[in-house]
Amino acid sequence: MANYTVGELKTIVRDVVREAKSQARVETGYLKRSIRGDVIGRNNSLEFRQVVYGVYNQNSKLVEIAERMIPDDIQWKVVLEDEEGNETQATGITRTGRRISRSSISSLIGGTTKIKALIDSLRGKKKNDTGEGNGGID
Repeated sequence: MANYTVGELKTIVRDVVREAKSQARVETGYLKRSIRGDVIGRNNSLEFRQVVYGVYNQNSKLVEIAERMIPDDIQWKVVLEDEEGNETQATGITRTGRRISRSSISSLIGGTTKIKALIDSLRGKKKNDTGEGNGGID
């Protein structure tokens, strides 16, 4: 991990939160107000928080913005909260009927494809919903 000062890390957090708030969908404004971040602990990891329905239906792009703006050598995570401010889990059901849940999304997951697959599965989007086949005859 490169040596970042606390000021540099807070600048990164501020920029991510500012962009996430500007791109969040506004229904009542609660989602926009719930997006926040801070530098945590001795290892200077970054933690962002938002209300749980932000991960559904592209309400908030906080995860995508964090992936894009935060350097790869900085650990970060997005914690999901319910309306009372308690940590909660986002749940979804896969095509096969399995229930999946996640209470936070972190930089340690492994890449954008896994995060996008999690978000798509939470939304209920199928992997191949184009309706096109290979057109071959067996």
